[in-house]
This record gives sequence, structure tokens and C-alpha cells, in this order.
Amino acid sequence: MTTRATTTSRLLEPSTLRHPAGLALYEKPAVAPSEGVVICLHGSLDKARSFARVARRLPTFDVFAYDRRGYQGSRSLGASDKLNEHIDDLLTMIALVQDRGPVIVFGHSLGGVISIGAAVAEPTAMAAVMAYESPMRWLIDDGPDWWQPQQDAGKEAEIFFRRITSDAAWDRLSETEREDRRADGAALVADLTMVRTTIPFHATQLALLATPVVVAVGGASDHPRYKNSAEVIVDAAPVSMSAVLDGAAHGAHLSHPDGVAALIADVARNYGRTRRIEG
Repeated sequence: MTTRATTTSRLLEPSTLRHPAGLALYEKPAVAPSEGVVICLHGSLDKARSFARVARRLPTFDVFAYDRRGYQGSRSLGASDKLNEHIDDLLTMIALVQDRGPVIVFGHSLGGVISIGAAVAEPTAMAAVMAYESPMRWLIDDGPDWWQPQQDAGKEAEIFFRRITSDAAWDRLSETEREDRRADGAALVADLTMVRTTIPFHATQLALLATPVVVAVGGASDHPRYKNSAEVIVDAAPVSMSAVLDGAAHGAHLSHPDGVAALIADVARNYGRTRRIEG
């Protein structure tokens, strides 16, 4: 295993590693000795550095995150609505860092869909996967879907941001920050299209999955789809766990980084143990 320095930056900074696809990659090295690797995978209209607060609270883990295709530092690669490309990007990332120790993948929202999809595609790639409030409409009866893409992708990003956070949060952004969000609109539309046109995995595939899976929801979440999806996965996957982060809503990695980091560390230290984690 790679020898680590005894002190390190607590920030997610550009990594010296290079992802073969050219994705913008960030790293927070561990204080020695490292307990393993955590890869954080962001959801729609988000970015790698949104996990900085969580990374700071995992001092004994090597933490990596990258901007997915079409987002932020990876915009030059173009947006992709092909799930297999996102899964391949994650599996390639795992291969880059697996020599540092057991790999735990934390996928937020759509990042969790991609993470579980990667575990189904390559069962031995990671020690465990954790998905937080991931949209899995194809597994549950989620009612009618009224979404129709805007002709203006930037406008789609604004509408999505206002719905996920609030109108007040959008109004607090500077015009530069708003334009930055709008610039991720094409990737957002690709994401929203992908989850409506692709079935990443079936419950029958989860039944064969040996990789430990943790599905987590926020105690303050206002939509039952996340809890319902989590129940399906826990019922289907043989090595699965459930967790609730008290007081947290969808953006738990920003609002409740202590709870998210504690759960990730617990999963990492107990990967492969068949039990439920209840909070």
C-alpha cells in the first residue's frame, strides 16, 4: 500500500492523478495510516467540490471526487445521457486508486444510481457502496412524470436549482454564480433524460449482488420516493443496510457533513458486515 504523509491538507484540491477520460479530479489525502479510499460522486447540477465539508471530516481516508461529464471542470468533455459512460468513468476511477486500500463509493442522488450500477457491472470493484436519496423511478410507482425539457438548458438549470433548493437561494447567488449554474444546464438535461430512458438495473440483479449496499435518506426529506426506493433495494440486495440522517434533507453533504462523514466512516470500517444501520 502507498505510504502516506503524516500531515495533509484538509481540502479537496486538484489531484496529481489523471483520469484517462480527462475528468476534473480532486483529492484530499489521508493522514497516515490511511484506512482506505472514499470516492464521492455528485448528482445533477452539482460538482465535485461540494463534498469538501465531508472530506474534511474524513481525515484518515483518502477522499476523491470528480466533476462528471459536462459539469464544471469536465464541461469540455460534453454532456452524456449514456449511463454506461458514467459507470465506466467510475470504474476507471476506482482502478486508479484501488492500490491505496478498500474503496467505498458514496453516490449522492444520481451519483448513487451510477454507483450501484457500477457495483452491478463489476461486483468486485469496490468494498461497499452508499447511495443517498437516489432517484429510482423504475423500481417504484412514483406517479405520473410531467417533466418536459426546456428549450433553453440554462433555464432548465435555474428551474431545477429553485426546485431543489429554493427561490431565495437562487436570488442570493451573484450573476456570475447564476451563469455558472446555467452553464451546467446541458449536463442536467442529459441526466434528467437518462434516468427516464434507461433502466440501470433490475431488482433481480440486486438479488445477486455481493457488494454491500447502504441506502440512506434524510429525516427531513419531503418526498417518499427516496424512502420507497431504499426499501426496494434493502429488500432485494442480500448484503444491504438502511440509514436515516436525522434533520437532513436532499443536500445532506452540504447541510449535515458530520452525519454523512460519520456514516461513510462506519460503512468503511464495517464493509461486508450484514447488518442494518439505523439513525
